[in-house]
Amino acid sequence: MKLNTRTFAFAVALGATVAANAQIQIYLGYADNATAAMNGVAVGTELKPVSKIGAVGSTFTVGVFIKNNGAKLTPGGGNTFLGFDTASTNNSSTGYASNAAAQTAGTAKKISLADAYVGSTGLDGFKTSDSSAASVDVQSGVTAAKFRGAQGSSTASMRSIGLNWGWGVGTGFAFNLDAGASLRVMTMVVTNKGIAAGDIFGDVATENGLTLNQDVAAGSAGTNYVGAGAQITYTSAGRKYALQAVPEPGTMIALGAALVGLAARRRKK
Repeated sequence: MKLNTRTFAFAVALGATVAANAQIQIYLGYADNATAAMNGVAVGTELKPVSKIGAVGSTFTVGVFIKNNGAKLTPGGGNTFLGFDTASTNNSSTGYASNAAAQTAGTAKKISLADAYVGSTGLDGFKTSDSSAASVDVQSGVTAAKFRGAQGSSTASMRSIGLNWGWGVGTGFAFNLDAGASLRVMTMVVTNKGIAAGDIFGDVATENGLTLNQDVAAGSAGTNYVGAGAQITYTSAGRKYALQAVPEPGTMIALGAALVGLAARRRKK
């Protein structure tokens, strides 16, 4: 979609979904310097309602960040769903047979995710069972990671599709999250497969963009957590981020030179 008044309406609606005063905020942030700089921010900043990305064929990275807005917390794990397209499907635990199958099922085919995410390492952590640990690593629940439909009814319907996975830091471990701190717990590579320069993917209801379907949480202790400490549990609302492809710098320079040459020729006539 071209940038228009619908984009403004989308941004307003997005802002309305942010939950105030939640102790734990889960968000999608810029995870590489080039894309962050393109958007005028630093790595770790939450994606803007409409984020600038490179041309078709280019890749960029996003990270799932956890921000603690309250007292010190020690999360042991959680669950995340990162959507990249829409399809008529359900949230079956079997999901799609592969990433390729999910991409084929998608209706827009504008962006794609890598086959798997990369977990963070060396987070400030401790072992609750017997001794302290200087750091801990985020680990994937490998068997639980599936390309599938977003949460909802078991009946097939048009919904976001993406990678759904459980994650943790190992049995008996949890990482420290100080008050006011923000940590990246995982990184995902995204490819621009078909967003032409100047176009936006995700600024209308029928386009998925990138969605983090579990984005605001509160810590809660219980028997169903992954590892030790509080589990990250989620609301079902989710958050949506649109993407706008921009021409590569070389293309802009060439276009500028062409326009200057055209203007010069017109002056000679």
